[in-house]
Amino acid sequence: PLFVFLAVLGLAGCGGEEHEQHAAAGTGTSVEGDWITVDAGKVDDTAMFPGTVIASDRSPIASRMMGYVREINADEGDTVEKDDILLTIDQSDVDSQIRQAEASLAKARSGLANARSNYERFKRLYEENAVPKQQFEKMQTAYEVARGDFNAAKAAVEQAESQVSYAQIRAPFAGTIVQRNADPGQLATPGQPLLMLMGSGDREIQVEVNDQAYERLAEGDTVEVGYRTTEGAAATFQAKVLRLVGAADPITRTHTVKLNVPADIPLRPGNYVTVNIVLDQKPAITVPATAIHKRAGMEGVFVLDDENRARFRLVRVGQRRGDDVVVLAGLSDGDRVVVSARDHLSNGVTVTRNPDNQGGV
Repeated sequence: PLFVFLAVLGLAGCGGEEHEQHAAAGTGTSVEGDWITVDAGKVDDTAMFPGTVIASDRSPIASRMMGYVREINADEGDTVEKDDILLTIDQSDVDSQIRQAEASLAKARSGLANARSNYERFKRLYEENAVPKQQFEKMQTAYEVARGDFNAAKAAVEQAESQVSYAQIRAPFAGTIVQRNADPGQLATPGQPLLMLMGSGDREIQVEVNDQAYERLAEGDTVEVGYRTTEGAAATFQAKVLRLVGAADPITRTHTVKLNVPADIPLRPGNYVTVNIVLDQKPAITVPATAIHKRAGMEGVFVLDDENRARFRLVRVGQRRGDDVVVLAGLSDGDRVVVSARDHLSNGVTVTRNPDNQGGV
């Protein structure tokens, strides 16, 4: 927590023996070094999720709604394109649900209008001291209840209408139908495989993400994926979001996301990867990792005062981004931070510019 960190800063700056020893040892000495002037910029707030490379050769085609199969537009051996309509589910039940929801909405709308009229009438009478407060509050409560009923009925209509889009089942990618498990007139239930579609053998990444990361993604977005080469070196590539599964796993409360693997990336099914998803952007200060020092188990940097004397200051660090480190607390815009020195840094030493690098900020 921030107040704990500030308390640590206060204790570190209030006469710690180690700091006084550094100050005494550094007074009157100088070292060559380089420094930068920091300022806050926007950095990505990124979450990392483990993923697995899978083969995308086969994918079951199922319905998201219950209903009878009305029409099948593909048979075994047929080649289909992405978004082709494969099956159509009878939506009579959905249409009935929509009509019932609309009837309930009309009733709730009428009730809301009546409750609003009574509330406004009793409000005027109450302001004129013509009715007791208890009677006015009763009308007020009735109005609030009617408004809640109306909102619930409206949501029910929207939910029922959303089921219409599930009546047509489309091909998620181009491929060949290799198995057919349904016939017209058969009852389809959610999750029941009706067709099996085989793709072109492309590889995909399957990753489970939380609600926050899921809401930041859309089909076609690109995200950074990290992996290890056969030599063990760290590498990254940009992967495109292919599919998003809206229904969360009831146990893990996570959503399944599928990403593509470019043809030139040497990954095989079963390989482990890390998927980095940007959740937000936030202001933060970054410094080179070489600027971070540890004193008594605590992390800090050396900041120059007006006379170019180094002063150790505790900081709270965040994620590492390449060769830089995000500093969450402890630095302000305009601080001059020492990023390298030829000799040991300590409180009170004067830092002079390294003659080999006169172009520092």
